[in-house]
Amino acid sequence: MVTVHPGIVQGVGFRPFVYRLALAYHLKGWVLNDSSGVTIEIEGTQDAIDNLIDHLVTKPPPLATIDEITLIRANESKGEYTEFKIKHSDANAEREALISPDTNVCPACLEELFDSTNRRYRYPFINCTDCGPRYTIIKDIPYDRPLTTMNVFPMCEECYMEYDDPSNRRFHAQPNACWTCGPMVQLLNNDGKLIEVEDPIEETVNLLKQGKIIAVKGLGGYHLMVDPMNDTAIANLRQRKKRECKPFALMSETIEQIKKYAHVNEAEEKLLLGVERPIVLLQKRPFKNISSLIAPKNQDYGVMLAYTPLHYLLLRDNFMALIATSANITDEPIAYKDTDATKRLQKITDYFLIHNREIHIRADDSIVRHVPNLKPSHQTSIIRRARGYVPRAVMGKEAFPSVLALGAELKNTICLNKGNKFFLSQHIGDLKNLPVFNSMKEMIIHLSNILTIEPEYLVCDLHPDFLSTRYAFEQKKLPAMQVQHHHAHMASCMYENGLSTIAIGVVFDGVGYGSDGKAWGGEFLVGDYHDFERVAHFQYFKLLGGDKAVKEPYRIALAFLYDIYGYDLTELPISVVTNRADPALYILLKMAEKNINAPLTSSVGRIFDAVSALIDVRGLVEYEAQAAIELEHAIPHGVAIAQTLPYHIHDDNGVWQIDIHPMIQRIVESIQVRKGMQNILSLQFHQTIVKIVADICQRIRDARGINDVVLSGGVFLNQFILINCYENLTKLGFKVYTHTKVPATDGGLSLGQAVIAGYKIRN
Repeated sequence: MVTVHPGIVQGVGFRPFVYRLALAYHLKGWVLNDSSGVTIEIEGTQDAIDNLIDHLVTKPPPLATIDEITLIRANESKGEYTEFKIKHSDANAEREALISPDTNVCPACLEELFDSTNRRYRYPFINCTDCGPRYTIIKDIPYDRPLTTMNVFPMCEECYMEYDDPSNRRFHAQPNACWTCGPMVQLLNNDGKLIEVEDPIEETVNLLKQGKIIAVKGLGGYHLMVDPMNDTAIANLRQRKKRECKPFALMSETIEQIKKYAHVNEAEEKLLLGVERPIVLLQKRPFKNISSLIAPKNQDYGVMLAYTPLHYLLLRDNFMALIATSANITDEPIAYKDTDATKRLQKITDYFLIHNREIHIRADDSIVRHVPNLKPSHQTSIIRRARGYVPRAVMGKEAFPSVLALGAELKNTICLNKGNKFFLSQHIGDLKNLPVFNSMKEMIIHLSNILTIEPEYLVCDLHPDFLSTRYAFEQKKLPAMQVQHHHAHMASCMYENGLSTIAIGVVFDGVGYGSDGKAWGGEFLVGDYHDFERVAHFQYFKLLGGDKAVKEPYRIALAFLYDIYGYDLTELPISVVTNRADPALYILLKMAEKNINAPLTSSVGRIFDAVSALIDVRGLVEYEAQAAIELEHAIPHGVAIAQTLPYHIHDDNGVWQIDIHPMIQRIVESIQVRKGMQNILSLQFHQTIVKIVADICQRIRDARGINDVVLSGGVFLNQFILINCYENLTKLGFKVYTHTKVPATDGGLSLGQAVIAGYKIRN
């Protein structure tokens, strides 16, 4: 008997896969889904059984993931079976089954899509057990057609014959459909009125070629699509979407097309071709036909391959690429309901290409990056974890009572666990926006339902004013606990790496509520899942105007300058000063002097912003981390090393504090001596942060004897910082751990919250 433990082995064609293998190897017996996963009882020659097991391990179905295979061998064959068959599943097993993420159209379906002799020729919803929608169409469990949004499309006779045939690759493919019985596309104008055309897809192609903006309904929501070679169309999209600078994602049909406008190495190609079909950040390649308006002041494009049949039909023989950006106004959630889309996107889009297969739950495109120079298992950095990855679990060694972790205020995700399996939701967004907060509440209900998890505890951030914190303590039926933001970051990275000993946590981000009530973000922690100690941090500095300083980083630069020069800073001949009108500058200096609306922070993310403004890279930002991203992109190519900048470390009652005022002063002096120093100063600044990390970690190791270091927080999305910290610390003999399964940003925070809560509850 063979038991295949989940992973994902149900709803992905695993039983018919085993059935076909058993027939090929002349084996007899049965296969069924049960509460353990999938159980197979087989009789036959030893070689044939070994071949079947080897095939399961090395070449499982495309959407299956296998955690473990248990094998029980009988002493001798009983000879009781005359055939191999698929048994009806245990009803409880169907409810326990893990749902597969949505996945890209498979090669077999793609071939049929463009085969003029096939009955599904150019059918935009072609799918099989190896591909297509899963997570975004399921309403309830078990995963069966009546409990998905396909319930309104009864199968025609031909589709049902495929669905009912174990030898067919559409056996029990719940979204199975064709031109006769399945969903259809329609073209609407921006008033939501139907446009009668023979082929809505072909007409959409014509409109895109005319420079129109089209809202196209996909797997987890709508994209806004535009011809990337049309400057006027892109400028219109930016103006209507209120998105002046933030890069737009590109979609192409083939790797060869992508290589025309972006550099693609072997690892990046593998990411692009993965079943998840994420957006992959790729270095730009000079190509005159692609508009410079797609990703201004950025060295990278975000690029994905087409992943639905509809995408292929739009692209093939028509476009080398299309802009495919999320269909929303800045800071709002992606549109996925038709009525909401036609209302909310009316002032952005010219037309809608919609279909009548309902999306039950929204899911943005995932974003990833290949990070060279790290050890192979750590070279994928997930920036946004959503479509294609969710609801895949992060597995651990130990089981805990079920908790619901509510994540952070920004880049929110939630996390539920069942024993040792931790399920993060897809990216939800920023909870300050009411529709996003409502989406979080919907997600709690949806994930709890489809994963059959009834949480026993709630866990949230320490920040008293977060909507998620208020929500946690309003739920009177469940006890709530709070977890410090940066401890959760550290625990998230530790857990996904299987680290159980006390470690050094280097956690650099934009902001997180500290145990002392101040805004942390430049932290060196020592701890485990049970507790932590703050052993070092960047010295507190002022955010003039509070949250306003995040949007206007020049305020942070001025706060540093005031600390160094006082009112004499007004005499400095540098742009961060000279670009400010006298009354406004005077008010800001008074705020710094009197500590008026000038909260303190230790945030490294805000230090990046300050330096970006100081050297005149970016003083005002449109989107989160823009100043830091452009500062990283200002690092000169071909310059491997530069002199680091000065800083001071002092001991404050046993806690090391890092004072960067000497660094700020040196930058000012350099700007005054020589103009055009942006690139070299950016490099010097980055190398100084790397040096500080190594310096503090060595001090901690000398004092505590700890050799494991985890790197977490949004600052470690910076390639230069991540790679150089990793390499430096490794050369110094540290064992360094980074994020590969969940984001280093607040998008991975809920995992750390859930794990910490699990340990506390169990103990």
